[in-house]
Amino acid sequence: MLRFRYALSLPCGLFSRGDDMAEWSLPLDRWADVQKDKINTARRIFAFEIFGKIVARTPVDKGAARQNWIVTLNSEDLSFDETKRKGGRVKSEGEEVIDSAKGDDSILIQNNAPYIGKLEYGGYPKEPVRGGVTDKGEPKTVNGFSRQAPNGMVGVTMASANQIFDKAVNAVKDME
Repeated sequence: MLRFRYALSLPCGLFSRGDDMAEWSLPLDRWADVQKDKINTARRIFAFEIFGKIVARTPVDKGAARQNWIVTLNSEDLSFDETKRKGGRVKSEGEEVIDSAKGDDSILIQNNAPYIGKLEYGGYPKEPVRGGVTDKGEPKTVNGFSRQAPNGMVGVTMASANQIFDKAVNAVKDME
């Protein structure tokens, strides 16, 4: 525990002893722990929001791309499960991992679908291949980009990262 002494100039009559010195103590290790908890909470809120937006923006055909977003701590997971389809638990599974993140853990959001780069950056053939049309008979891609996410998912989300982070910090402040 550290003790601090500070001088305080206040109008007369505010101190019962008639002096202008006040004394207080603050356990800095406890204060630091509280600040670390606040930082970790803001980081988790930020990661939840980023992850949720990326998943929601991922185009769905059969659902494999959306359902293969993976959240890990401290190391990559290079797996891809083509059998994952619509209606999976990708968001709840990712949020569970994010919620378990501690102080210095790195939170990684990744997708190993072999075509995830084309969904993000374009590059599909101009002519639809293998059933590349919607139920309405429209092409699923336009000029090499997915109709559902013509600007990608990650880049669009990260373009608003500063606002998302500010929102996370303000949410922690509102908890006080």
